[in-house]
Amino acid sequence: MLENRPFMAGDLQTLMRDTPGLREAIDSLLERAERRGGSLPRQMTLRVPPAVGDALRAIFSHRAVRALGDGSVRLDLAVFLRDQGPDAEVGLVRTLYAAASRMPRDPVADARATRRALDQMLVDLAAAVHCDAAVESLRVWREEVASDEHSKLYTHASEQGAAATTRLVLDVVRCLDAIAQLTEPIRVQTFAARALGSSKALRRTGELFRWVSEALVAHDRHTQARLDEYGVGPLAARASALEVNGVLFDEAAASVLCFGPLTYVKQGSRFDQVARHAAFGESSRLVLQQLRDITVLPPPARRITIFENLAPYLDYVDACVAARRNDEIVLCSGGQANLAVVDLLHRLAAHGLPVRHAGDLDRSGVLIARSLMKRSGAKIDLCLMDPATHRRFAGLGARLSEEEGGRLTQLVRADDAKAPGHALLREILATRVWIEQEAFADEVLADLIAE
Repeated sequence: MLENRPFMAGDLQTLMRDTPGLREAIDSLLERAERRGGSLPRQMTLRVPPAVGDALRAIFSHRAVRALGDGSVRLDLAVFLRDQGPDAEVGLVRTLYAAASRMPRDPVADARATRRALDQMLVDLAAAVHCDAAVESLRVWREEVASDEHSKLYTHASEQGAAATTRLVLDVVRCLDAIAQLTEPIRVQTFAARALGSSKALRRTGELFRWVSEALVAHDRHTQARLDEYGVGPLAARASALEVNGVLFDEAAASVLCFGPLTYVKQGSRFDQVARHAAFGESSRLVLQQLRDITVLPPPARRITIFENLAPYLDYVDACVAARRNDEIVLCSGGQANLAVVDLLHRLAAHGLPVRHAGDLDRSGVLIARSLMKRSGAKIDLCLMDPATHRRFAGLGARLSEEEGGRLTQLVRADDAKAPGHALLREILATRVWIEQEAFADEVLADLIAE
């Protein structure tokens, strides 16, 4: 329009019809005004195509629309309204609504309606879900929607629409129910296809992955217990929540580092690469796919030794090679044992070999060992995870944090005095010192080999 010419809705409608993207820009301006109680913003930045920028200059003048150089324009309505004179804002708002063929919305009424719609959706879904995590998630979301206008669910609905939020919540509870029914590990693509109808629905970078993981961490006791057993801290909990429930993102990434005279048969073929590499003093890595449906042959070994951490494992293998000892199977669990470690240990233990486990002298180290016993079914003796070893190397340890001290106190109070590692846990609690395996392993390797 020409400066100081009366603003005509018909002119603006014609311009919007002929300029793709202009209607969306005008709608954004009006929505911002509605959030401000009907008052137009004095300045607003819009990311628009060049043609829309030109149209905005035709409407509001060159003085009021400035290109920013990044594909955006700065709309300075304060300048425009000052040029138009008194009461210009009322006329401008009326004309914009008429040209856009829409009525002013009441943000308070809209918010109330959105909350009512979300509440009804959550009530309807609650009648159809089964697992505790889904039930609790819906309950918490309903409380938040009712009490907090900035709740996660309401914010999502405000930004993306109630329909998109409904689809998201439905997919979340479907995933939670499906996870609760899993009886064996499954690839994430297969899980997503079965639960949601799309193999690509649960990508790690996606919104649904984030919401499902957060719900598991917050409301599923099984997930919380597994994360604690695995020693997964709060920052990494969300990333690990699905995998600790057996929804695997990369089955080949689940592997076990091993050394010793190990051979197995698969579909009639004999595989002895681990034993052959061990003869050269080298470790081997087996992935979970390789271990599927194998039969481990009785190994010519006197025992199985498991190390929680990589460096002590490698040092022990080097020490075995130096001593020319190749009469035991040595495994590295790499912290909390993954499915490949558990699978191989289960198959090895079936041959009745003694099994020992050495790890960090802390709460997580004991829980990792206990979890491995439970999951593999193997009878495992703790090695160098006792009060005497702790006292011997306490000077190499570190002080417990207050948070970790609290968790340890709760565990010791509830723990069975006969449980593996209980005496060590009491020693750690009494001294408030925990010790990494790497701090002392090199001093005991020779004794370990000789035992």
